[in-house]
Amino acid sequence: MEQSTRIKKEEIPFEKLEKVGVDKEFVSRMDQNELKDFLNGFRSQKLYTINATINDEQKRIPAKLRLKKEQDGSITVKVHPIQRLSIPEKYMGHTFSQEERNKLVAERNLGKTIELTGKDGKKDSYYLALDPKTNELIPLRTKNIKVPDKIKGATLSAEQKQKLARGEKVYLDKMTGRNGKQFGASLQVDAANRTINFSEFKQEKAQDKKMAKSKGVQMER
Repeated sequence: MEQSTRIKKEEIPFEKLEKVGVDKEFVSRMDQNELKDFLNGFRSQKLYTINATINDEQKRIPAKLRLKKEQDGSITVKVHPIQRLSIPEKYMGHTFSQEERNKLVAERNLGKTIELTGKDGKKDSYYLALDPKTNELIPLRTKNIKVPDKIKGATLSAEQKQKLARGEKVYLDKMTGRNGKQFGASLQVDAANRTINFSEFKQEKAQDKKMAKSKGVQMER
């Protein structure tokens, strides 16, 4: 059974997409999760080449695309081109400290939750990251991410869950990949992709298991 989305596939304004220079066939090339996000009004995962007027000249530039349902029910196309990396002094009511600015530039993730003011004027708790492809600041309400008890078969401790929920990075080992092999990695909520991101992978080697067994260490299977 198909899950409902904010925008139906038949509502996609292909004529508006064609005006910005995007072939409507691009939708058919999206995988199921990517299409679902697109129909929910999130930025496209990939960059698409669009028409743009720069200094009165027509050019083709890379950009992410987003659909937006207006109050009158019409669907518009929003374009998010690649921007110069720059952290503003103030964003959604929050004034960045120098430490926060440095953190965003160096790691592209604030690494903590902060209070921001939405377009509706209401304050809420958010994660914040830089889009790796467009350099845009992307806020994500903390309530939109639920930290699970297990990830890839490995159980998170209460402390690890709390740290992840706070936007911090944690290391988790004994996760199981698609190939059946165990690995470890650093995990962190990624606001730009609305998910928990994996980095700093460490594959458990077969010889490590043998050495552990020879030393009488019980390894988890």
